[in-house]
Amino acid sequence: MYRIIRKRGSSVEDELLRCEEFQISVAFITMGGVTLLLQTLKELEEKGIKGQILTTNYLDFSEPRALEKLNGLKNITLKMYDVEAAGNGFHTKGYIFKKEEIYRIIIGSSNMTSAALTVNKEWNTKLISTENGEGAEEIVEEFQKLWNSEYALPYDDFYEVYKERYNIIKHQREIAKSEERALLISATGVWVILMTGRKVLIYKGFRPVFSIMGNKKLIKKVIDKLNHNDLSLDNAMRQMVVR
Repeated sequence: MYRIIRKRGSSVEDELLRCEEFQISVAFITMGGVTLLLQTLKELEEKGIKGQILTTNYLDFSEPRALEKLNGLKNITLKMYDVEAAGNGFHTKGYIFKKEEIYRIIIGSSNMTSAALTVNKEWNTKLISTENGEGAEEIVEEFQKLWNSEYALPYDDFYEVYKERYNIIKHQREIAKSEERALLISATGVWVILMTGRKVLIYKGFRPVFSIMGNKKLIKKVIDKLNHNDLSLDNAMRQMVVR
């Protein structure tokens, strides 16, 4: 049995209040989305209803304070799927609720953001099935596969690193907005970064803003190239590299 969900926020709240356990897998989580569900989640905390929430560092979009708020709830275990380490994307949006032997699952396009749960045009389907139903079984197995993956990092393993990255990118976006004409570049390879920089600098009036996604070795290689290579990269590019 399934049906289209139109009022996503209220439907998720209803299912949370009805369930005995839940799993959520979404690409993006913001404080606005958490705030909408926070009172309900606190009620579940008081009842001892446990939940697992899996999100991702894809595009570094999820807000650290929202993740911190969720992790502060004793009944919730939060993990982050590292798309860079995994080498693939992560764009799931699924809400799984179980009571006794029945699963009620919402699958569609809604992340845990205020806009997605309230005003956006989103398409979501609700599936109601026994735990042995083929559709429910497949969805739950896929969630557990992602949850137990080596790339799904516990909160204490990802939070500080992710928070630092998020703040760096946020700062660079603010710099870009302050310029009359600016370009924000996020890259993961030395030569991609350098060659993109050379191309950008051909066009006058643009200030390149570089956000390097990678480990310290990558950042060191880029800085070394900028300092010692004879490529005609000006000081603006050096100044805009995020360390």
